[in-house]
Amino acid sequence: MNIKIALTNPKTIVSNYWNGFRKYYFTPFQFFTIASLSLLINYFFFNNFLGLSLTVNISSHLAILALNIVLLTLFSALVYIKFKKNIFEHLILNIYNVSLWTILFVPISIVLSLVFENTDMARFFFIPFHLLILIWNSKVFELSRLKRFLFVVLNLSLFYGTLLVLIYYSNL
Repeated sequence: MNIKIALTNPKTIVSNYWNGFRKYYFTPFQFFTIASLSLLINYFFFNNFLGLSLTVNISSHLAILALNIVLLTLFSALVYIKFKKNIFEHLILNIYNVSLWTILFVPISIVLSLVFENTDMARFFFIPFHLLILIWNSKVFELSRLKRFLFVVLNLSLFYGTLLVLIYYSNL
């Protein structure tokens, strides 16, 4: 039920948490725990997520999940600054959305691992994974379609630009 509400109306679940109504839905940390457990299961059986093979250990999977949450939180706080939400509220928003889409994409990743030996097809889903997170983040705020589109593009550019810089400097 919580996943259905988060999927169909992310504003409801996030706004309720922000406003102190916390008994009706999973907390963001319960969502994160479910996402972590689904990644753990995926790791033990397939050792990749959306084509990203992480052979080191399970902590790599959780570190990438946490890095996604941190980066998306920082960028949503910058992009949606006019809505006057503090960094903690953006953190809650991103924990919910990253966890939701991780829970939903793990079965996709598993199916792709079973169907395709080459992980190129699975990597194709890495961008839609982040795009859906950013779209759902934008649905929490009252925006026109044009502003929603522009904010999502700006957020996506900031996120992938930062990832490219991190990858570049980690390979030096």
